[in-house]
Amino acid sequence: MEVKNRVMMPAMGIGFLDEEGCVTSQLIEFYSERARSEPGMIMPSAIPVQPLGANNPNMLRMVPIWDDKTLHGLERMVAAVHTYDVRFGAQLLHMGIRSGQEETVGPSAVLAADGVYGNLPREMSRNEIKECIKAFGAAAERCVKAGFDFVEIHAAHGYLISQFLTPYYNRRTDEYGGDFNNRIRFLLEIIHEVRVRLGSEIPIGVRINGDDFIQEGRWTAAELCRLFGFEEPTDFPQEGGWTLAQLCRLAPILEEASVDYLNITTGVSYDHTVPPIYREQGEFAYISEEVKKHVSIPVVIRGRIKNPIMADDIVGKGKADMVAMGRAQIADAEMVEKARKGDIAEIRLCIADCRGCSEGILRYGEISCAVNPRVGREYLIKDVEGGKIAAAKRVLVAGAGCAGLEAARRAALAGHRVILCESRGWIGGQLRLAAMIPKRQEMGDIMPWYERQLNKLGVEIRLNTLVDDDLLSQIGPDVLVIATGSLPEVPLGYIKGLENIKDIELVMADELLEEQLLTGDNVLVVGGDQIGLQVADYLSERHKKVYVAERGAQFAEKMAFQDRAYLVGRIIDKAVERRARVNSVEILANDEVWMVYDDARERLPRVDTIVLASDRRPNIFLAEVAEKRGIETQIIGDASGVTGEDQGTVLSAVASGYEVGRQV
Repeated sequence: MEVKNRVMMPAMGIGFLDEEGCVTSQLIEFYSERARSEPGMIMPSAIPVQPLGANNPNMLRMVPIWDDKTLHGLERMVAAVHTYDVRFGAQLLHMGIRSGQEETVGPSAVLAADGVYGNLPREMSRNEIKECIKAFGAAAERCVKAGFDFVEIHAAHGYLISQFLTPYYNRRTDEYGGDFNNRIRFLLEIIHEVRVRLGSEIPIGVRINGDDFIQEGRWTAAELCRLFGFEEPTDFPQEGGWTLAQLCRLAPILEEASVDYLNITTGVSYDHTVPPIYREQGEFAYISEEVKKHVSIPVVIRGRIKNPIMADDIVGKGKADMVAMGRAQIADAEMVEKARKGDIAEIRLCIADCRGCSEGILRYGEISCAVNPRVGREYLIKDVEGGKIAAAKRVLVAGAGCAGLEAARRAALAGHRVILCESRGWIGGQLRLAAMIPKRQEMGDIMPWYERQLNKLGVEIRLNTLVDDDLLSQIGPDVLVIATGSLPEVPLGYIKGLENIKDIELVMADELLEEQLLTGDNVLVVGGDQIGLQVADYLSERHKKVYVAERGAQFAEKMAFQDRAYLVGRIIDKAVERRARVNSVEILANDEVWMVYDDARERLPRVDTIVLASDRRPNIFLAEVAEKRGIETQIIGDASGVTGEDQGTVLSAVASGYEVGRQV
């Protein structure tokens, strides 16, 4: 099989299926839009081969390939993608213990290494293993019947085949367990079954871990259970993960078994399978580089490769034959075409906060994207420059945070005359502050793209300009978009005894970051959601002793799951002391600071500075002014609210800006 280029869009959990797991127009248009850019290879979401191998449908719907009703939708999707010069493949898997179903199976009755999936699996019998092997073959046949160009077998990420490979999971004493040759038997028999069914003309790939990383990092079962309040299992992994050395031993065996390419990935937990912003970009290329020494078939690598320049460097240096770029193509469906033309600056980069993609799956069963609000709505909305209006309006956008930037961009794209005013001397709002947090500099990667798009679309940007009654009179907008964000405020009912402060310094989180204020050596951060916890990381990086007081039971609930766990791991490593379920903070005479709980009180040893990072209120003073003038007004981003589950996030702000911008 010949492919147009060395970019793959790998299989990812996407959603967009109907209640029966059938392909929808929504899913077809999602992939069609990315196929239009013509990456070499695309795979839709993984397809389970048996009912027990599918995800719990309450978490994520998957295509039940064994049911004839799914074929028509798959055929439609394949035909749509084949409109372009793209090879479209199907990835097959059995999720094993990670299905999230009430009943799970595995090679042995062993709990998941990351502690996330709590049900003890049932050990598969030999007959069940043979049935599963046949199911892979039957599924592969049906996928080819639907028109797919190639098949990939998912043998990674702690799913069933991966469990058979990994000593920690596989404790069998029969021919499918024990030594290396026995543990790889299940995979080899699946490959043989699929090859016999498909013949020699259809390429077969294998997605496989370069390392399970079971012993590395912050996601041990015990830590996760304590962090998220799960019951702690007693059987924690101490050793036995699949390693690079074992893959290098297996790789030539797979080539000999007629595998046509290897798709290298890593991990059995989300911090590796969907690496967050805290992990280095392209950090796993050393794995594919080593594997390439042992095979002659193409080797693909993935893992935070979001920039075509990095991708080209990896391939150019011989570290991989292809690169898998998933989230990069969610963020910008035209990435490959822009790279082909050399328009690198035109690419809307993924910012890796995971709040729309992986967290969308966990919370809602389908993805969205923090920087691309069209994701999932490609079938409903076509962005055509200047193609949506009968008459251009004069649009004034107040505030150049991410909501205001997106509203200005989208309104200008439709052909409106847009003026964007920002009271500060720079654009970006909270995003610029978020990029000051350790290991989160990429949050600002979208800013140059916005600047370029607004300039290209002719948006007039006025910095150091406060929108007030006089400016409204001067500009006379047809539409005012209020994107002035939110303001931190003192939680008066929560912090008691402010009048007793003698030497303690009181600082707002925004001021701390924006003005890079100095603090004392001992700091109490009030508020443990995303802002508070990130501020704690910022301060502890500066060697401050930090305490965090949170009135709720959890920390950083608005962040993506793996992002949150990694951040918590960082501050644990730096001895930040977190306190949950704090009913109030009391300040007594002589600057004594007390935490008050339901049935206890705790005095902090010393506090020099208190950083307020909890309560915020929408900044909507302009709404009343505009109402008096009778100006059509839209309120977006944090200015429209900050307390909802998604509010106060980049995802919510950009989405609201896009929606208002296109409806002006």
